[in-house]
Amino acid sequence: MRAIVNIILLFLVLTFLASSLIGIILIPLYFFFVFFGSTNRKRKVASKIDAMLVDGERIVASAIEYRAMSLFRRRRSIFTTNNRIIFIKRNLLGGYQMMDRKWKDLRDAQMSENSLPGLSGTALYFSFIDAPGESMQLAGVSPVDAAKVYTFAQSQEQAWEEKRRARDLEEKRAASGGINFHGFPQQSGPSEPLNPTLISGKTIDASPSDIVASEINRAKVLLDSGSISDDEFQEIKSKILNRHF
Repeated sequence: MRAIVNIILLFLVLTFLASSLIGIILIPLYFFFVFFGSTNRKRKVASKIDAMLVDGERIVASAIEYRAMSLFRRRRSIFTTNNRIIFIKRNLLGGYQMMDRKWKDLRDAQMSENSLPGLSGTALYFSFIDAPGESMQLAGVSPVDAAKVYTFAQSQEQAWEEKRRARDLEEKRAASGGINFHGFPQQSGPSEPLNPTLISGKTIDASPSDIVASEINRAKVLLDSGSISDDEFQEIKSKILNRHF
């Protein structure tokens, strides 16, 4: 319905302006700025996002609002990568605002088809765990593009839900009995004496720094094998350092 309301409002405004000299000048300017070069503007936004990606990051899917849904403002767009979701809001007189969130922060992804989808498209909505009042939403985009964005977001949401569930379980077990987090020992009480290590025929006590280096190297192996993400690796490393120092 929003697209129809926008079109009706635009028709009424144009009808009113057409009766005045100022309107005769403003109407062509409006259509020039709104429709002329829109394809090039979309390419520019995509190229800016591509230039901001970190090493190993790639764009998986993207969506931009239909023109009928944004006749009185600049169109908004969303880009999903393998690491995060990026929301672009362009300013009226040029420039843009960018907001990005990691997939681990995603609380919920929703997709709903608007009335007259050929004109109004499909709406997308994303909410986040650590910012209940913060959201990303597009009023109406191509149903095909919306499906690609939504499908990938759902896969990430489910994957991180499983990771959080497993992590919560491991941390509860660790708090009650010293069980491990991703295979690394958690100590809730005083540290046990370090086991002696045989080096060059002599028995010496392994230093805390040796233990830390060993555990971090084990975490690095998991990172390199793809078993954990970079965020999880950083979290594990932080816990190892906090536990020993």
